Amino acid sequence: MLFLMTLFLSCHVMAQQTTVTGTITDGTDGSPLIGANVLVKGTGTGSIADVNGKFSVSVPTGKDVLVISCIGYKQQEITLKPGQKVVNVVMKEDSELLDEVVVVGYGTMKKSDLSGASVSMGEDAIKGSIITNLDQSLQGRAAGVTAVQTSGAPGSSSSIRVRGQATINANAEPLYVVDGVIVQGGGQSGGDYGFGDALGNGTVSTISPLSTINPADIVSMEILKDASATAIYGAQGANGVVLITTKRGKAGEAKFTYDGMVAMQRQTKRLDLMNLREYADYYNDFTKTFDGGLKESAYYSDPSLLGVGTNWQDAIFQTAFQHQHQIGAQGGTEKIQYYVSAGYMDQEGTLIGSNFNRLSVRTNLDAQLKKWLKLGLSATFSDTNDDLKLAEGEEGIINFAMTSLPDVPIYNMDGSYATVVRENYTSRNPIALAMENSNKLNRKKLTGNIYAEISPIKNLTWRAEVGYDISSSKADVYRPIIDLGTWKQSNSSSMQKNSSTFWQIKNYVTYNNT
Repeated sequence: MLFLMTLFLSCHVMAQQTTVTGTITDGTDGSPLIGANVLVKGTGTGSIADVNGKFSVSVPTGKDVLVISCIGYKQQEITLKPGQKVVNVVMKEDSELLDEVVVVGYGTMKKSDLSGASVSMGEDAIKGSIITNLDQSLQGRAAGVTAVQTSGAPGSSSSIRVRGQATINANAEPLYVVDGVIVQGGGQSGGDYGFGDALGNGTVSTISPLSTINPADIVSMEILKDASATAIYGAQGANGVVLITTKRGKAGEAKFTYDGMVAMQRQTKRLDLMNLREYADYYNDFTKTFDGGLKESAYYSDPSLLGVGTNWQDAIFQTAFQHQHQIGAQGGTEKIQYYVSAGYMDQEGTLIGSNFNRLSVRTNLDAQLKKWLKLGLSATFSDTNDDLKLAEGEEGIINFAMTSLPDVPIYNMDGSYATVVRENYTSRNPIALAMENSNKLNRKKLTGNIYAEISPIKNLTWRAEVGYDISSSKADVYRPIIDLGTWKQSNSSSMQKNSSTFWQIKNYVTYNNT
């Protein structure tokens, strides 16, 4: 009886699967499509075509739709007829994908003509999340590109790796180019801006040069990976190049747009630290087993009488408010097109006292003055303000919050910052460090280009372009007098101003014919 039942169950399971085979070919020349994907819709079951374009896939009963896909071809869905076990598929080229125009160092090319490795990101992908800088939009959206957030501070940068870790000593960040102009950084760390060690001594700056660019002005990004795609930039493009194209005018009536966003941010996870009652129990047990002479505390003698004490994590972290607004106008005639915009963004940090805001204005203009002559310009001005805090490291606010005792209040009865002195130990009040110490950075940047395109003969275009980047920054560091028991901070103040001017001249000739 047991044998018969087992045989029945085995036959029942096998009856649930149907093996479907077939061949996938190119609709143009009939050649087999190696590596085409075959997926049973609604399941995780699939197969890949071999070198002859042949495939074999097990189709469960009740699932009768196969999804066939291959890069450069239109996806197809094929519904199987009852009992059908052979399917031959002819794929059609996705001409829209192959004709898509991508930006490269020398101008633009059709995707089908591009031999170098590149990844494209459109406007929809950039707007797909709440971001403050462009480098944040690369996280999880560009194949072969690694993006890691360097800090949780508002307006902070992401560490981008396009071609892997190229070096262990020098900067491995890619080169950023906006409308043909190379973006100038400003420093590799806070010390380059004039903060000294006020933000720590890390070699990777949390201050992003891309935070001066309004993401709402961007229409596309191209990430160039290999040597052929980045050749025009020479050694500067050794770590990859990110080409950023901003919106431009279109012929037609003026179109006015408004983009707005409101968001809230908070720390979703806290470390599980002891509250006051739990710490008292731990302290009492520790003094009983420790032979180093640690004295029992009358304050902790009866933990049941104590409350939860101070939660320093809740004290230093806040629910942060963020909002962004942009207005734009786009239009023009067949001869002249324009795009103008103005935007403002303000982002509070989840660490109390930290903040970032940006004001930006952009103008793009293109004018076809003659059949053989086209002039244009791009210009953008941005003004950003960072209120930065020393969060990480041994001297960071977060570390002091993690190590402060729960029996210490935030404020004394008179409103001053509380502290505790025990056995030559003083706890630095992290709230005092966050609210009193000031690290402010103001950056102003004017960048853009002016170009002329001349077509002396048919299909031949000479483009001459002058690009510029004029930047300035001012870092203010202020330390007031803070008296916390045996730890005292003296009054100090410093300011550093930086300015830089970058310009470039490019000339290149393009011959375009079929």
